[in-house]
Amino acid sequence: MPNKKRCCWQVICIIGILLSLFACRHHPAGEPKNGFVRIEGEVFKLNNDTFFPLMLNYVVSYRYLDNEFVVAPCIYYENMDEFETFTPEDNQMQIQGHLKLIKEMGFNSIRLVFDRVSFDKNNKPFYRTDSNDIYLHKYQKEIIQGLQRFVAVAKTEDIKIMLLIKAPLNRQIETFTIALLKTFKDEPAIFAYDFFNEPLYFDTIKNRTKEEVFQIVSHWADIMHQYAPHQLFTIGMAEPLEVFKWDPSILPIDFVQIHSYNPLRIKSEIYWYKHYIHKPLMLGETALPAENDSIPYQYQCEYFDHVFRYAKDCGVCGFGWWEFQDANIGVFEGKYAGILHHNDTTYTADGKHRILGAPKPIAEHIQTALEYIPQNQASRPFNYYNMLGYSNICIKGKVVNKRNKGIEGAVVRGWNKDWSVGMHTFTDSEGNFTLYSNDSCVHFKISAPGMTCEELFCEPVYVCGPSKDSMPVLPMQKLEYQQINYQYFLVPDAQNIFDFDTTLFSRYIIGAYLAPVRLNKLKLD
Repeated sequence: MPNKKRCCWQVICIIGILLSLFACRHHPAGEPKNGFVRIEGEVFKLNNDTFFPLMLNYVVSYRYLDNEFVVAPCIYYENMDEFETFTPEDNQMQIQGHLKLIKEMGFNSIRLVFDRVSFDKNNKPFYRTDSNDIYLHKYQKEIIQGLQRFVAVAKTEDIKIMLLIKAPLNRQIETFTIALLKTFKDEPAIFAYDFFNEPLYFDTIKNRTKEEVFQIVSHWADIMHQYAPHQLFTIGMAEPLEVFKWDPSILPIDFVQIHSYNPLRIKSEIYWYKHYIHKPLMLGETALPAENDSIPYQYQCEYFDHVFRYAKDCGVCGFGWWEFQDANIGVFEGKYAGILHHNDTTYTADGKHRILGAPKPIAEHIQTALEYIPQNQASRPFNYYNMLGYSNICIKGKVVNKRNKGIEGAVVRGWNKDWSVGMHTFTDSEGNFTLYSNDSCVHFKISAPGMTCEELFCEPVYVCGPSKDSMPVLPMQKLEYQQINYQYFLVPDAQNIFDFDTTLFSRYIIGAYLAPVRLNKLKLD
């Protein structure tokens, strides 16, 4: 009998240890404190309730007022290219007005774009203010105090913050990051830190390997666990092409946050991330620019409705829009993606804050977004294998593992000879791919989540249509994929901006074949 009791007690202890270990996977520093957002399974939790971040990206400028470093609304918010306030107190009132309006429109969180750090000729980081340069190593305390004042207002308005910081890829930025994490470790208003915005575009080291990236992000995770154990850790990923280097499937982040915009691509990119990365997924940035002239505001509303519902049907755990107000910089896509335009004025519900600008009609759709209940599991988009409707060449091939078994969900990227045009596709359940292109591809990069990355330089074997030696002049050969306009693919009298002519995504003039490509499983320390 004593032996049986001892065995039972041992089993209970083992079960307890296993349960503890499982909990530590999510909360390495123990159970989270009340008020902090955590992850359970595929969703965010706040206290005992599910929390779905409906998030608006909010860009800030940096100012130096009355000898204080001030985190201010972006200079193109409200009046274009000029600030509306001249004291720290008035700046706080302006921020409060913006956050009140954001809350009234239906958002419950913001992604605070705090990563606009510059470097001098000696590679020393600083924030450029309206009057002078504030170096991180010299003014660390003042910078953090300025951010604390902003966070205090967000907390008052019950707005959660995802804080986008400069990627701590050098010692000075890392030192500053640690000080930041230590300061806010007990602040539940900050629910997550975004350590890097779109590495695909902004990682200046082009030859990093997946293994090197894994070591970098593992170090960042250690920093988070040590100095910010109750807040979440993410990286803002761009296209599925991130799998070539910043492969989210292998990185020790709490959830994946992706950015996608083009109506032709966004559903396919959400689908790929959700089905092949196997981490909680949030859409952190999306938008359709509209100025109610060339692009009607109605298109922006339709885009929001369709993307939000599709994302929810795919099982995303949060949704973010870019951005608070229209800008006056960059190309069209960057200028008119705001929730607010610059016409008219708006008052907050309490009448205490007057804002230069007014919400576009999309704001009325945001009010009811959280009420949407997913209907069915989202299906794979019809243009998944040819998102942008290329129609000149189709290269077929297969991606396999070391046992010659096809790899599903691999990303296949091709470029033309001078690297000026690129295009990509995904493999199917058998590892087969069809890479549509408008120009001949000779450079290839291929990878899959958790697998090695292979680069090839080769001429595909052309098997049908005109021979390579008699290659005709093909239409739109030099059309770069970022410049492809979704409106070209709409059916006549389209009912909405996702009403595409499906016959335009499976055409080609020339067929080609690429030899099978083998990938191996990554070996990570």
